[in-house]
Amino acid sequence: MAGKIWIVGAGPGSADLLTMRAVAILRAAEVVLHDDLVSAEVLALCPSSALVINVGKRCGQRGRSQGEINSLMIFHARQARVVARLKSGDPAIFGRLGEELDALRAAAIDFEIVPGVTAVAAAAAAAGLTLTDRRAASALLFLTGHSAGSQPLRRSAFDLDKSSYAVYMPGPDYEKTAAELMEMGIAPATPCALISHAGRNSQKVYFTTVGSLRQTLGIPAPAILIVGRVATRAGSISDCLPTELPHDLPAATLRMGDLRPDPL
Repeated sequence: MAGKIWIVGAGPGSADLLTMRAVAILRAAEVVLHDDLVSAEVLALCPSSALVINVGKRCGQRGRSQGEINSLMIFHARQARVVARLKSGDPAIFGRLGEELDALRAAAIDFEIVPGVTAVAAAAAAAGLTLTDRRAASALLFLTGHSAGSQPLRRSAFDLDKSSYAVYMPGPDYEKTAAELMEMGIAPATPCALISHAGRNSQKVYFTTVGSLRQTLGIPAPAILIVGRVATRAGSISDCLPTELPHDLPAATLRMGDLRPDPL
């Protein structure tokens, strides 16, 4: 493992949503470079001897530049250390993974990507929705409200009425997001679900419509917006805490502390 970068998906926050491979890598890590949104619960799996560095960037807050993050990965890998680059959600979805892989390849650093539960999967589960109900959606598009160069959401070539849209980072300006969705051709009456802190004990779900999004205030980030007929459900802001696991599951599944890392 030494001298290699393990790019690990931290999932939406809860440690029991990590893959077993991710847990094994974190427990063997000597250096952990993590995003700002990675939860304390996940970071608690790292050894006490590990060097844990927050390299995260948040909207409106100054953080490490991408160049600094790339340099840290390369520096510690060249010290023959076990390095985990811990990214929230799934590394390959709106996580600047491409830029980091380019840097590692240019430096001839070996790497492996460990996928994680992406935020929209946790958001749909929290809201009790299916993203691809065949009666309502034949396509699913992942969009971001904060793209490079501030490019707005673009008109879709898909059948708008038979598509689901998952918008990452839709706020805090929901009026702007609503306007861009309607510019794409999505009707103001289209149902949507706004999920805050998906996959964590603090998660909340708000059912509304695209036209009413502009009235949305005070939704804590991070949030995910699911748009389309699949989000049809009457409701209001409500606590949707994750349910407890069945008691007849193996103890290793119930308690992250019981998992033992396999040799990698």
